[in-house]
Amino acid sequence: MNTFLRLPILLMTCAGALASARAQAPDWAVNPSDYESTMSVTAMVMNDGDRLGGPGDLLAAFVGDEVRGVAEGATVGNGPLFFLTVFADTDGETVTFKVYDAAAGAVRGIAETEVFETNAVRGLVAAPLVWTAGARESGLPEWSVDPSAFVAAMNVTGALRIDGAAAEAGDVIAAFVDDDVRGVAEATDVGGTWLFFLTIYAGGGGETVRFEVYDASSERVYETAETLAFETNGLRGSVADPFVWTVNTAATATAVEPVDGAPPDTFRLEANYPNPFNPATRIPFALPAAAPVRLTVHDALGREVARLVDGIRPPGRYAVTFEAGDLPSGLYLYRLQAGAFVETRAMVLIK
Repeated sequence: MNTFLRLPILLMTCAGALASARAQAPDWAVNPSDYESTMSVTAMVMNDGDRLGGPGDLLAAFVGDEVRGVAEGATVGNGPLFFLTVFADTDGETVTFKVYDAAAGAVRGIAETEVFETNAVRGLVAAPLVWTAGARESGLPEWSVDPSAFVAAMNVTGALRIDGAAAEAGDVIAAFVDDDVRGVAEATDVGGTWLFFLTIYAGGGGETVRFEVYDASSERVYETAETLAFETNGLRGSVADPFVWTVNTAATATAVEPVDGAPPDTFRLEANYPNPFNPATRIPFALPAAAPVRLTVHDALGREVARLVDGIRPPGRYAVTFEAGDLPSGLYLYRLQAGAFVETRAMVLIK
């Protein structure tokens, strides 16, 4: 059997291995006898328009990296809720939250926080706190593709650089057209170098293919700077001269902060400040209604260099602090997509 014909079989085997690994929930635990005080939380957790809290889902409270409470989802009325007891000894501690999404095998951060108060009750069954689960924080991605659904393929032999470092065992790369997975490959050791043998599937030529990477060492997902135009039967890269995907993890959002003020009446992406900037700037935006929000930063060639917000956000005014990290000086574009609303603005990094 030739290499090309083996690839769908290898891909399905890889997908099976990933699914097996995803079945393990995080080892979150707390000993109530270690603490003197409690606070009760009733919360609804949303992710991409869906309510989490189904079989196997977990919600955990943290102070720093210390687990302070864990709860499974419970179905009440028309949907699941989490009934979480948070433990502490001191009022005033900031409590953060994470949710384990069992269906995706992923730990997701939650933007909202609470300040611990002894015997406080936050949220009710009739009026729960509504939290938004963000991008995958850890866990293997739920990436899979059915080759039989497509009539054309192209092959890429590639290497990966994350902040300049080479790929390692367990790293995975996936190809996407929009949000549709079109190929998955795990790093393969070739003479001491980790390479990816990726088959990308499509219905025809010309589609723009983007890529996401699962970094096994950090258990995080990043988008690469590079994209490709799909070519039927195309070949990109070789073992001797691989195509190179790059990820710059330093360019990030350090905070997505709600901003006080009257509720906005329109979607808006506002001017960043300061501009020009070095090394950080704030990007304000406004949502008159809850919407799936994606805020990205692109270089002058249109390549995505950072994804600052990616998930459902409730109505309100927000400001994101963008850290440029190791990005070079130059013109950058930041783009807000909130439902059907899309707007792009420019900013200048001067180092």
